[in-house]
Amino acid sequence: MKNVNFTLDGLPSIDELNNLIQDMIESGGNFVNHMMKNYGDKRLMPDFNGMILDTYGCERLFVYFFINDEMEEDFPLIARAFYAHELANIPEYQDVEYFDIRPGEECPELMFNRFTLGLMLNALNSGSEYTKTLFLYLHKTYYKKEYRTIKRFGTMSLSELLALAKPEERSSPYVANLSRVLCIAPIYGIKVGEDCNIMYRFLNEFSGKLASSDGFSFDEAVGNSFKDCRKEIDERFDQKKLYFLDAKMSKFLGNVFQWLGYSPEYADWCDENDRGVEERLAIVLSILEKTFPKSNREYSAEELTLYGMILHCASAMTCNSSRLAETLRTLVYGESGTFYYDEFPPMFHPENVQVKTGRTGNVKTERQVKDFAEHAGTDGCRQDEDESMLLGEVDKLRRKVHKLESDNSSLRASLAEKKRLEEESKDIRKQLEASNRELAVLRNYVYNLTEGDNPIIDKTIESMKEKIAGYRIVIVGGHSNWLSKMKKEFPDWIFVNPKASGSTDVSIVDKADYVYFFTDTISHSKYHQFMNVIRERKINFGYIHGVNIEKNIRDIYVDFDEN
Repeated sequence: MKNVNFTLDGLPSIDELNNLIQDMIESGGNFVNHMMKNYGDKRLMPDFNGMILDTYGCERLFVYFFINDEMEEDFPLIARAFYAHELANIPEYQDVEYFDIRPGEECPELMFNRFTLGLMLNALNSGSEYTKTLFLYLHKTYYKKEYRTIKRFGTMSLSELLALAKPEERSSPYVANLSRVLCIAPIYGIKVGEDCNIMYRFLNEFSGKLASSDGFSFDEAVGNSFKDCRKEIDERFDQKKLYFLDAKMSKFLGNVFQWLGYSPEYADWCDENDRGVEERLAIVLSILEKTFPKSNREYSAEELTLYGMILHCASAMTCNSSRLAETLRTLVYGESGTFYYDEFPPMFHPENVQVKTGRTGNVKTERQVKDFAEHAGTDGCRQDEDESMLLGEVDKLRRKVHKLESDNSSLRASLAEKKRLEEESKDIRKQLEASNRELAVLRNYVYNLTEGDNPIIDKTIESMKEKIAGYRIVIVGGHSNWLSKMKKEFPDWIFVNPKASGSTDVSIVDKADYVYFFTDTISHSKYHQFMNVIRERKINFGYIHGVNIEKNIRDIYVDFDEN
């Protein structure tokens, strides 16, 4: 367990807690006075005249801190023993998420350990004798000094609790010791005094602040700049160069994975977020602008591709953690542990796996016999049993409230992610529609190139000129001499010189009936500059080539004659 320095607003720091415990021992009462001063009239009022305490925060912190360095080394064996005995019974136990699986904040091993420990605590609170024995064994084995002290207690007051939980090292988390002692003591049969109730309130608030993070999002990382960065990638860089650089760096990355003993395609297999070179570089550019907002520099293709490969590797790593979290939930909770089966119902149904045996008749299971024995008490004990069952139900309901609160937070995050994906899907559909439209125009253009000149029968050049001259047409590109001739023929049309500066106002195409690109003379950046606007506003466009004015007129006339 790594040492953590907590400094949460409204709660004492570790140093303050250590000083307070020393004051408590030396002069008595100061710790409680400090707590009352901090929380005013918030002092915990136990439910049902002190019979039920809200121990959720204490137990959650226990899950967070119970595994120390020595136990961490052995925990795969501990987890294996627990699952071997209790996996089939877990659905019957209380379902309380003491520790939400957040792969974005924990390494995979720690995520698995805390998830398993949370299930163990559920089993303990649900009456599992095996898990109770397991916890006692773990405490005795990995906290030997504390075990030798705590086993002497029959009852425990607040001053005794604080003295027992005082950290030996000033940098160790005091709340870790408090939560551990408060959770372990009842397992030994130690009665915790009512003056300790205020500590449950303190640990509840501490746990709430420790878990207050709502996670992170794409929008927080890049803001609203992604679309602009996507346009910049299209306008500034040649696609062939980007793909060449990406292939070069991918080859190096593949050799790195091979050196580590992995497949060269490992990152590609794991990265479920990757959407191609251009999208990856647009995200990189967005994150760079967010990270270095005042740099105002223009990144080269080589720089962006290198950063893009870092993004690719990081995304692959996080996807692996997310899949592990989902696998753990599914392993323990079945179909309800993942949203995947909501859209893709499983083909596997465990109830259909039935072993044929020769046994007949109504054979009561060991659990049914045990349940019957538990409920078959004498009349004199019935009232005590009913009261105990009632208190147990109240405790279970309160735990369900905590579970619902946790689920509510997770659902809000899932809803936000779903909305983001829907918006992303809309953008992708728009891009696909625009791409299909461009492909159709290009196919028609290539077809006309292969078919040669196709003069319009029964139409003179003059009549064609007369018809198309009345349309609002923008022509982008073209040789200087050709532009001069076309301007004389169509003075009302707008012509964009291919040598014009990059700051050309592309809004000139807004009211155009048609935009034509002169393919013989046009820069790559100029083409993308106007094509981005054409895609966004769905303006009709086409291609012309060659310096034969009459042929150009016929090609343009055909577009309008067909409409």
